[in-house]
Amino acid sequence: MKRKQVIKYGVLGALVLALVGYFVYDATKEVAPTYMSATPLIRDIEQKVYATGTIAGKVSVDVGAQVSGQIKKLYVAKGDKVKAGDLLCEIDPEIQENNLRRAKAEQSLINAQIRSKKAQITMLKAEHIRQQNLLKKQATSTQSAQQATAQYEMALADLDALQAQYEQAAISVDDATTNLGYTKIVAPMDGTVYAIPVEEGQTVNANQTTPTIVRLADLETMTVEAEISEADVVKVQPDMECRFTIMGLPNRYFNAKLRSIDPAPASAESSTSTNQSSSSSTEAIYYNALLDVDNKDGVLRIDMTAEVEITIAKASQVKAIPIAAVKNESSDNKATVYQLINGQVTPKTVEIGVRDDQYIEVKNEDFDISIPLVIGDDVATAAFSAAAARRGPRMY
Repeated sequence: MKRKQVIKYGVLGALVLALVGYFVYDATKEVAPTYMSATPLIRDIEQKVYATGTIAGKVSVDVGAQVSGQIKKLYVAKGDKVKAGDLLCEIDPEIQENNLRRAKAEQSLINAQIRSKKAQITMLKAEHIRQQNLLKKQATSTQSAQQATAQYEMALADLDALQAQYEQAAISVDDATTNLGYTKIVAPMDGTVYAIPVEEGQTVNANQTTPTIVRLADLETMTVEAEISEADVVKVQPDMECRFTIMGLPNRYFNAKLRSIDPAPASAESSTSTNQSSSSSTEAIYYNALLDVDNKDGVLRIDMTAEVEITIAKASQVKAIPIAAVKNESSDNKATVYQLINGQVTPKTVEIGVRDDQYIEVKNEDFDISIPLVIGDDVATAAFSAAAARRGPRMY
């Protein structure tokens, strides 16, 4: 019985020693590192800046009322296309007609006073001459002659004042005539009516602010007002090629041209925001850029959201490697990549160029795209065995 127990405990001890030895070996043995690899290729690369924008008419006008009164008739509806000079709206002209009649009546009254004063001057002039002749013959007193001269000159001054009043009355007539013309509101340009903020019968008051009657825009050429971040705005310039999509057609690209970039952010237009911007360093800064796009088919509409791509550089059919394979980039466009040559990880210095979201151009003529690249954070510190290469995942 004791012998069996000895054998039993001996076998158990041997198993324990074997397990301990295995764990010690497994913990201390060297394991060949594994890496992901990538194959260089030939492809097109486009470097882009991305922005979000809002679509508007390239030329848009808020047509307002320059006189007060009740809207008598609207001659257009939303969506109507109009030509320059077309009648859009008519304001009740009664007030302006009365003002014109009043101005003309005042002008006529002053004109009558001028005729009366001219007749009086004719009489006073004759008396003035007669008194001067009598004075030469000493047939009248000096006082009477002076009085006749004074009355004549005072009448001439009164005539000058009446003529000035007549000019003022003529200006009032012109103003009243112009204001009467303002009761008929016409289109200042060719375009499409996209908003009518008023209704027939509504009274508008032009004495305080200019009320908008119709909003008009040229929708055959649209403008995308895009917001570009301060990190990207230094990379873009006018005339760059752009394209964008809209929410309703996410797979259709609309080609455009970058027309202009604002020199200051939109917040600079507000004095309060300008003062606050110096004290706030966490607020994102965006610059407005304008893109023009043809819209003769009428697909694009005002206030649509556009996802914009601005191409800042591109290269066609160049040697390209994944950005993840690039290490130690420098300011002179040099970088290091690691190639798998004969089972060994070998560093190589390359000159890099245009990049997109995934790939970057390699400009070296002697760069062999048939040699796989090694991707990983520790590729410079360990050897890469052929067996590990076969077991490691590959990415193409």
